[in-house]
Amino acid sequence: MCGRYQFTTGSDDMSAAIVDMLDRRYPGEYKTGEIFPGDAAPAVISDGGRIVAVPAIFGFPGYQDGRLLINARSETAAQKQTFSESLRERRIVLPASGFFEWSRDAKKTKYLFTVGGENLIYLCGIYKIIDGQYRFAILTRDANASMIETHDRMPIIIAKESVRAYLTERDTAMTLIDSASPLLDRTPA
Repeated sequence: MCGRYQFTTGSDDMSAAIVDMLDRRYPGEYKTGEIFPGDAAPAVISDGGRIVAVPAIFGFPGYQDGRLLINARSETAAQKQTFSESLRERRIVLPASGFFEWSRDAKKTKYLFTVGGENLIYLCGIYKIIDGQYRFAILTRDANASMIETHDRMPIIIAKESVRAYLTERDTAMTLIDSASPLLDRTPA
């Protein structure tokens, strides 16, 4: 699943705009670089139809020993009490330079997955507001051919042009979730 990802500032105009928006409203309240569960990361939501950047914490509180729920299976999220309302009403996009997975062999090689030619990708998620903080889980799906050798799941990735529709239009968001994933490049990290 998607347990860590990377957000590098200055990778393109969109990342600069997100950081600028965050720095004006939430200076020092988010992390860049490698994002781990529990970190506050740059995120994009719809606030009354306006697309805004907010810091959001990676993971919903879990049900045992302080563990976090960091992923939600897109195929079943609508039926799960923990995720269904957020999927309908509170979708979030996580800008990322790429995401990490580890090989299945004994070496456990760490790989960075990116989309060729893109400096920034957009991971789909859902969020809740808990104790005044945005908290998110990343939506995942079955891995495509470019990912399956490393892991059987992958985050849902949408195009930059689809971000607004994913955040604001429920039916379109569900179509985007079910759409084919882009092919990924894999680089040892």
